[in-house]
Amino acid sequence: MGAECAGPLYVADFHTHHAAAEHPALPPHNSSAELAGRWEVLARRIADLDDLLTESGQLGVDLRVLSAPPALVTPHGERTRPADLRRLNDRLAEAVSTAPDRLSGLATIDAFGGDAAAEEAVRAVRELGLSGLVVDCATDGRLLSAAAARPTLTVAAELGVPVFAHPVSPQLLTTAFAGLGRFGTSLARGTINAAALLSLLHDGVLTELPGLHVVFPMLGVAGLALAAAHDEGELLTARTSDVARAHVYLDTMGYAPAAIRCAVDLLGADHVLVGGDWPIGSRTTTRDRVGTALAAAGLDEAQTRLVAGVNTLRLLGRPVAAPSA
Repeated sequence: MGAECAGPLYVADFHTHHAAAEHPALPPHNSSAELAGRWEVLARRIADLDDLLTESGQLGVDLRVLSAPPALVTPHGERTRPADLRRLNDRLAEAVSTAPDRLSGLATIDAFGGDAAAEEAVRAVRELGLSGLVVDCATDGRLLSAAAARPTLTVAAELGVPVFAHPVSPQLLTTAFAGLGRFGTSLARGTINAAALLSLLHDGVLTELPGLHVVFPMLGVAGLALAAAHDEGELLTARTSDVARAHVYLDTMGYAPAAIRCAVDLLGADHVLVGGDWPIGSRTTTRDRVGTALAAAGLDEAQTRLVAGVNTLRLLGRPVAAPSA
């Protein structure tokens, strides 16, 4: 019985953070007081794979897709060194190998590192067996469409693996929105994430690389909404034929039914993924929560199974697995 058939819902959480203890997770720059206050605990959890696997089993999460974007493990204002990227990816591959049926990994790549970054992406996928890439959506005033990022995006398209465009905390916006607390942190990160999405559209990257599959978190949904309001953004949406359609995905980054409905209406149920931003997100991923949220969003059974897990399995090139009991 496949995950698209009747049976327990197969849940794959695309947005799960993990970094080995020797590369501790760092709080976003100018974090809200609330986030800064709990970061020590969060950093320990991000490094604790046993804790994650135990929790996943208890809560009915079948697959976790692990990632550590460069900004999560690199001090603000610095670039992640190539040697550190190699070590991060080596450790991630080791982590995934401990439970390959329950874990996948996205290689940490400095997308703005030109050809050297592309070479590490190829190594991580072909030699280490990682299933995709996670990159910062912007750095040093440059967005993901920058020429320096093109080699990484090109090899991702050639390898047939997804690129997770993770938010960062831009200095200007973070400072401007500081008075909004945690909402200001999210707004700053969401704004730059939306800009990165729009840069791929505006600068023709999505047309130039039709094989590129890029995932944005729900924080960047404003970019999708703006794109869909213009004719040139039509290629992002489910209204476009499969041949011409750009492969942009959103992860739910939480379980707000109205946001999920919006994403499905714009992109189609086949381009939306469950994502909980573990362990930073305020709402833990559970099988019951996923099923309840997708039902409240008005998704039918086939759409629910796509969003809950099947889309992630296909994106990662994994078999559409039988649902667990």
